Amino acid sequence: MKSIILTAASLILSLSAAQAEIDTRRHIEVSGTAELQVEPDRAVWSIAIRGEADSVSGASQQLDESTQALQKALKEAKFPDTTIRLSAISSGRHYTGEDENKVFAGYYAERKAEIELKDLQQRQQIESLLLSDNRIEISKVSTLSSQHDAHQRKVLLNATATAKSKAGDLAAALGAELGQVLTIQQGSPSYLPGLYIRSNSIAAPTFATPTEMEKLSYSATITVKFELK
Repeated sequence: MKSIILTAASLILSLSAAQAEIDTRRHIEVSGTAELQVEPDRAVWSIAIRGEADSVSGASQQLDESTQALQKALKEAKFPDTTIRLSAISSGRHYTGEDENKVFAGYYAERKAEIELKDLQQRQQIESLLLSDNRIEISKVSTLSSQHDAHQRKVLLNATATAKSKAGDLAAALGAELGQVLTIQQGSPSYLPGLYIRSNSIAAPTFATPTEMEKLSYSATITVKFELK
Protein backbone atom coordinates (compact mmCIF):
# COMPACT_ATOMS: atom_id res chain seq x y z
CA MET A 1 0.00 0.00 0.00
CA LYS A 2 2.82 2.37 0.90
CA SER A 3 4.40 1.72 -2.51
CA ILE A 4 1.15 2.56 -4.27
CA ILE A 5 0.82 5.83 -2.35
CA LEU A 6 4.41 6.84 -3.22
CA THR A 7 3.85 6.04 -6.90
CA ALA A 8 0.66 8.12 -6.97
CA ALA A 9 2.44 11.00 -5.26
CA SER A 10 5.27 10.86 -7.80
CA LEU A 11 2.75 10.93 -10.65
CA ILE A 12 0.98 13.96 -9.20
CA LEU A 13 4.29 15.80 -8.80
CA SER A 14 5.28 14.95 -12.39
CA LEU A 15 1.97 16.27 -13.73
CA SER A 16 2.33 19.44 -11.67
CA ALA A 17 5.83 20.03 -13.05
CA ALA A 18 4.65 19.48 -16.63
CA GLN A 19 1.78 21.93 -16.15
CA ALA A 20 4.20 24.48 -14.72
CA GLU A 21 6.27 24.28 -17.94
CA ILE A 22 3.29 25.03 -20.19
CA ASP A 23 3.44 28.61 -21.47
CA THR A 24 0.02 30.08 -20.80
CA ARG A 25 0.83 33.54 -22.12
CA ARG A 26 -1.43 34.85 -24.86
CA HIS A 27 0.41 34.82 -28.15
CA ILE A 28 0.08 35.12 -31.90
CA GLU A 29 2.10 33.16 -34.44
CA VAL A 30 2.57 34.39 -38.01
CA SER A 31 4.72 33.64 -41.04
CA GLY A 32 6.40 36.14 -43.30
CA THR A 33 7.73 35.45 -46.79
CA ALA A 34 10.01 37.59 -48.91
CA GLU A 35 11.41 37.31 -52.41
CA LEU A 36 14.27 39.11 -54.07
CA GLN A 37 15.46 39.21 -57.67
CA VAL A 38 18.90 40.52 -58.56
CA GLU A 39 21.00 40.91 -61.67
CA PRO A 40 23.84 38.39 -62.00
CA ASP A 41 27.37 39.71 -62.27
CA ARG A 42 29.28 36.45 -62.74
CA ALA A 43 28.97 33.32 -64.86
CA VAL A 44 30.45 29.82 -64.82
CA TRP A 45 30.75 27.64 -67.92
CA SER A 46 30.84 23.89 -67.26
CA ILE A 47 32.60 22.21 -70.17
CA ALA A 48 34.09 18.90 -71.25
CA ILE A 49 37.23 18.66 -73.39
CA ARG A 50 37.46 15.34 -75.21
CA GLY A 51 39.85 13.69 -77.60
CA GLU A 52 38.99 10.57 -79.61
CA ALA A 53 41.38 8.39 -81.62
CA ASP A 54 42.34 4.81 -82.50
CA SER A 55 44.65 4.67 -79.49
CA VAL A 56 44.66 6.02 -75.94
CA SER A 57 47.84 7.97 -76.66
CA GLY A 58 46.27 9.55 -79.74
CA ALA A 59 43.16 10.55 -77.80
CA SER A 60 45.33 11.97 -75.00
CA GLN A 61 47.32 13.99 -77.52
CA GLN A 62 44.13 15.52 -78.94
CA LEU A 63 42.96 16.34 -75.43
CA ASP A 64 46.27 18.01 -74.58
CA GLU A 65 46.22 20.03 -77.80
CA SER A 66 42.72 21.40 -77.14
CA THR A 67 43.45 22.09 -73.47
CA GLN A 68 46.67 23.95 -74.22
CA ALA A 69 45.04 25.88 -77.08
CA LEU A 70 42.24 27.01 -74.78
CA GLN A 71 44.65 28.03 -72.02
CA LYS A 72 46.74 29.96 -74.54
CA ALA A 73 43.68 31.73 -75.99
CA LEU A 74 42.52 32.76 -72.51
CA LYS A 75 45.98 34.09 -71.68
CA GLU A 76 46.22 36.04 -74.95
CA ALA A 77 42.79 37.53 -74.23
CA LYS A 78 44.17 38.79 -70.88
CA PHE A 79 41.96 36.58 -68.72
CA PRO A 80 43.54 35.72 -65.33
CA ASP A 81 44.99 32.25 -64.78
CA THR A 82 42.24 31.50 -62.24
CA THR A 83 39.59 31.79 -64.98
CA ILE A 84 39.84 28.08 -65.80
CA ARG A 85 39.79 25.13 -63.39
CA LEU A 86 40.67 21.71 -64.82
CA SER A 87 39.75 18.28 -63.48
CA ALA A 88 41.76 15.07 -63.72
CA ILE A 89 41.81 13.15 -67.00
CA SER A 90 39.69 10.05 -67.60
CA SER A 91 40.03 7.67 -70.55
CA GLY A 92 38.42 4.55 -71.97
CA ARG A 93 36.75 2.96 -74.95
CA HIS A 94 33.98 4.67 -76.87
CA TYR A 95 31.30 3.11 -79.03
CA THR A 96 28.75 4.05 -81.66
CA GLY A 97 25.20 2.71 -81.57
CA GLU A 98 23.37 1.27 -78.59
CA ASP A 99 22.77 -2.11 -76.98
CA GLU A 100 23.17 -4.98 -79.48
CA ASN A 101 24.08 -2.48 -82.24
CA LYS A 102 26.96 -1.03 -80.24
CA VAL A 103 30.21 -0.97 -82.21
CA PHE A 104 33.68 -0.23 -80.85
CA ALA A 105 34.88 3.07 -82.35
CA GLY A 106 38.17 3.74 -80.59
CA TYR A 107 39.40 5.38 -77.42
CA TYR A 108 38.73 8.66 -75.67
CA ALA A 109 40.50 10.91 -73.20
CA GLU A 110 38.42 13.53 -71.42
CA ARG A 111 38.55 16.10 -68.69
CA LYS A 112 35.96 18.42 -67.18
CA ALA A 113 36.61 22.10 -66.65
CA GLU A 114 34.94 25.20 -65.29
CA ILE A 115 35.49 28.69 -66.61
CA GLU A 116 34.45 31.51 -64.30
CA LEU A 117 33.91 34.99 -65.67
CA LYS A 118 33.70 37.98 -63.35
CA ASP A 119 32.79 40.47 -66.08
CA LEU A 120 29.68 39.49 -68.02
CA GLN A 121 30.52 41.99 -70.74
CA GLN A 122 33.18 39.48 -71.85
CA ARG A 123 30.98 36.40 -72.01
CA GLN A 124 30.57 36.43 -75.80
CA GLN A 125 34.35 36.49 -76.08
CA ILE A 126 34.52 33.41 -73.84
CA GLU A 127 31.85 31.56 -75.81
CA SER A 128 33.57 32.34 -79.10
CA LEU A 129 36.74 30.68 -77.78
CA LEU A 130 34.85 27.62 -76.59
CA LEU A 131 32.68 27.16 -79.67
CA SER A 132 35.66 27.41 -82.03
CA ASP A 133 36.90 23.93 -81.01
CA ASN A 134 34.64 20.95 -81.73
CA ARG A 135 36.45 18.95 -79.04
CA ILE A 136 34.96 21.26 -76.42
CA GLU A 137 31.37 20.70 -75.33
CA ILE A 138 29.55 23.24 -73.14
CA SER A 139 27.16 21.40 -70.83
CA LYS A 140 25.69 24.40 -69.01
CA VAL A 141 26.22 28.02 -68.07
CA SER A 142 25.24 29.23 -64.59
CA THR A 143 24.96 32.87 -63.61
CA LEU A 144 25.50 34.02 -60.04
CA SER A 145 26.12 37.05 -57.84
CA SER A 146 29.28 38.10 -56.04
CA GLN A 147 26.97 39.40 -53.26
CA HIS A 148 25.24 36.05 -52.70
CA ASP A 149 25.57 36.05 -48.89
CA ALA A 150 24.37 39.65 -48.62
CA HIS A 151 21.30 38.86 -50.74
CA GLN A 152 20.44 35.87 -48.55
CA ARG A 153 20.69 38.01 -45.41
CA LYS A 154 18.53 40.71 -46.96
CA VAL A 155 15.73 38.34 -47.96
CA LEU A 156 15.71 36.83 -44.44
CA LEU A 157 15.45 40.27 -42.85
CA ASN A 158 12.67 41.23 -45.26
CA ALA A 159 10.75 38.06 -44.37
CA THR A 160 11.14 38.86 -40.66
CA ALA A 161 9.89 42.41 -41.18
CA THR A 162 6.89 41.07 -43.09
CA ALA A 163 6.04 38.69 -40.24
CA LYS A 164 6.28 41.47 -37.66
CA SER A 165 4.10 43.81 -39.72
CA LYS A 166 1.48 41.10 -40.21
CA ALA A 167 1.47 40.28 -36.49
CA GLY A 168 1.13 43.96 -35.59
CA ASP A 169 -1.88 44.39 -37.86
CA LEU A 170 -3.60 41.31 -36.45
CA ALA A 171 -2.88 42.32 -32.85
CA ALA A 172 -4.30 45.80 -33.45
CA ALA A 173 -7.45 44.28 -34.94
CA LEU A 174 -7.81 42.26 -31.74
CA GLY A 175 -7.27 45.31 -29.55
CA ALA A 176 -3.93 44.02 -28.27
CA GLU A 177 -0.27 44.97 -28.53
CA LEU A 178 2.73 42.91 -29.51
CA GLY A 179 5.04 41.86 -26.72
CA GLN A 180 8.36 40.09 -26.82
CA VAL A 181 9.30 37.45 -29.36
CA LEU A 182 8.71 34.00 -27.90
CA THR A 183 10.03 31.84 -30.73
CA ILE A 184 11.37 32.35 -34.23
CA GLN A 185 11.78 29.66 -36.84
CA GLN A 186 13.47 29.95 -40.19
CA GLY A 187 12.41 27.91 -43.17
CA SER A 188 15.07 26.81 -45.61
CA PRO A 189 16.00 29.83 -47.76
CA SER A 190 15.91 29.05 -51.45
CA TYR A 191 18.11 30.29 -54.23
CA LEU A 192 17.59 29.77 -57.94
CA PRO A 193 20.65 30.53 -60.08
CA GLY A 194 20.31 31.66 -63.64
CA LEU A 195 20.95 28.79 -66.03
CA TYR A 196 21.01 28.22 -69.74
CA ILE A 197 22.39 25.48 -71.94
CA ARG A 198 24.89 26.15 -74.69
CA SER A 199 26.70 23.56 -76.81
CA ASN A 200 28.42 23.25 -80.15
CA SER A 201 25.42 21.46 -81.62
CA ILE A 202 22.40 23.02 -79.86
CA ALA A 203 21.26 26.56 -80.54
CA ALA A 204 20.77 28.68 -77.42
CA PRO A 205 19.82 32.27 -76.69
CA THR A 206 22.47 34.94 -76.98
CA PHE A 207 22.39 37.92 -74.67
CA ALA A 208 23.41 41.40 -75.78
CA THR A 209 23.67 42.94 -72.32
CA PRO A 210 23.86 41.62 -68.74
CA THR A 211 20.39 42.99 -68.00
CA GLU A 212 18.91 40.61 -70.56
CA MET A 213 20.14 37.58 -68.63
CA GLU A 214 17.72 35.79 -66.34
CA LYS A 215 17.68 37.30 -62.87
CA LEU A 216 18.67 35.36 -59.77
CA SER A 217 15.82 34.56 -57.38
CA TYR A 218 16.07 34.44 -53.59
CA SER A 219 13.22 33.64 -51.20
CA ALA A 220 12.80 32.96 -47.48
CA THR A 221 10.06 32.25 -44.95
CA ILE A 222 10.19 33.16 -41.25
CA THR A 223 7.67 32.02 -38.60
CA VAL A 224 7.56 34.15 -35.44
CA LYS A 225 5.54 33.78 -32.23
CA PHE A 226 4.87 37.06 -30.37
CA GLU A 227 3.45 37.54 -26.91
CA LEU A 228 0.20 39.52 -26.85
CA LYS A 229 -0.23 42.24 -24.23
